[in-house]
Amino acid sequence: MRKPSVVFYGFYVAVVAGGLGLLVWLMPRMTWRLAGELAFFMALTLVTEALAIKLPRGGGTVSVSFVVIYSALLIFGPGAGGLVAALGTVRRKELTGKVTLRGVLFNRAQLALAASLGGLAYVALRGSPGAIRLPQDVGALLVGGLTYATVNISTTVFCISFLQGLSPWSTWVVNFRWFTPTYLIFMPIGILIAMLYPVAGWMSVLLFLFPLLVARYTFRRYMDMREVYRSTIRALAAALDAKDPHTLGHAERVAKYAVAIGRRLNLPEDRIELLEFVGILHDIGKIGIRDSILNKRDIFTCEEYEEMKKHPVIGAEIIAGIQLLGEGASWVRYHHERYDGTGFPEGLKANQIPLGARIMAVADAFDAMTSERPYKKALTLEEARRELVACSGRQFDSQAVRALLDVLRDQTVVSVAVSPSPAGTDP
Repeated sequence: MRKPSVVFYGFYVAVVAGGLGLLVWLMPRMTWRLAGELAFFMALTLVTEALAIKLPRGGGTVSVSFVVIYSALLIFGPGAGGLVAALGTVRRKELTGKVTLRGVLFNRAQLALAASLGGLAYVALRGSPGAIRLPQDVGALLVGGLTYATVNISTTVFCISFLQGLSPWSTWVVNFRWFTPTYLIFMPIGILIAMLYPVAGWMSVLLFLFPLLVARYTFRRYMDMREVYRSTIRALAAALDAKDPHTLGHAERVAKYAVAIGRRLNLPEDRIELLEFVGILHDIGKIGIRDSILNKRDIFTCEEYEEMKKHPVIGAEIIAGIQLLGEGASWVRYHHERYDGTGFPEGLKANQIPLGARIMAVADAFDAMTSERPYKKALTLEEARRELVACSGRQFDSQAVRALLDVLRDQTVVSVAVSPSPAGTDP
C-alpha cells in the first residue's frame, strides 16, 4: 500500500457521504413485519459474506451476496436494499478491529451507495418494488442490476487502484475480469427470488441458496487454480536453483526488474503478471544444459558457448505446455535476441522481438552486470547505468532501458543484491 493521496481522500469522502446520505434519505418507514423481513435478508447476506473469497491483489474480497441484496431492493425498495447492503455485509474482521474504522465506514457506505442507486434506477424506469411485471419490467430490472454491479465494482476498483498505485483498468483485469460476468448470471436468480418471495416467503430464498453456493464454489476453484499455477511456476524455478545453485536469486531479481519496467511503461496488469512469471522462468532451459558446462568455472569454449545458447529454445519448449503462460514462451525464446539483430536464436531485430522479450533482456543483463561472478566483479549501479545507455538502441530496446533507468532513479526497486553466479559467459 502507498500513502493515500489527496485524490483518494476526495474519492473516499464522496463515496462515504453519498452512501450514508442515501441511507438517511431513503430510509423506509419501519414496521415490525418489515423489520423481521429485513433481518432475515440481512442474516442471509451475513452467511454469504462469511464465504467471501480473497482477491489475488489489493486485499479485496468478493462474495455472492449480490443476489440477496439485489432481490431485497427489488422486493422492498431502494432504501431497504441499501440498508441490507450496509448492515448485512459486516464481516467478523471488521467487528474484531482487524479493519480500520476508515475501512469499515467505506465498506458500509460503498455497498449502501451501490444498492441504493441500483434501486433508484429500477424505480426510475417504472419498476415497482414487490410487484415485478414481465416482460414490461425487463429493462428496469436489467438497468437496476447493472447499476448496482457497476457502482459496486467501480468504487472497489478505484479504491484498490489508488492505494496500490495501479491503473483502474489493471486493477479490474487482475481482480474482477473473471468475476464481472457472474453478475449477469446472478441477476436472474435475484429476480426469481423477488418474484417468488411474495408467494412463497422465505422458502423461495432458501430454494436458490444452492446455486449461489455452486457459483461461489466455481469462483473459489478459479482462485485455487491461480494459486496452483503460481506454485507450479515457483517449483520450476526451484528445480533450476537445485541444478544451478550459483544463480540463486537471479530469477527473482530479473522478475522484479521486469515488473518494474512494465509498470513504468504502463503495461496492463495481465502483462505485468506475465512478466513476473516469465522473469522467474526465463532461464529454465538451463535445466537441459550439461552440468559440466553449466557449472564450469572458466570461460566457455566456442563449442560450449554454442550449446549454452540453446537454453532459450529449450526453456520455451518447456513452458509452451503451460497454457496460462501463453505468449510468455516466446518471451523466453527470444530474451537473448538483440535490438540490432545480432542476438540468438533467430537473429530477430527491433520490433520483430516481442516487447516482453525486450524487457526481459534489459532486466536480465542489468542483474548480470550488477551480480558478482567468479571471473568478474559486480559493476556498481552507476557503471551498470552507463553500460545500459551505451548499449541502448543496439543491444537493448531504448524504451525499456529508459524505463529501467527511471525506476532506478526513483528507487522503486530494492537495492541490487550481490549474488555469486557460475563462471563462464551468461548468454
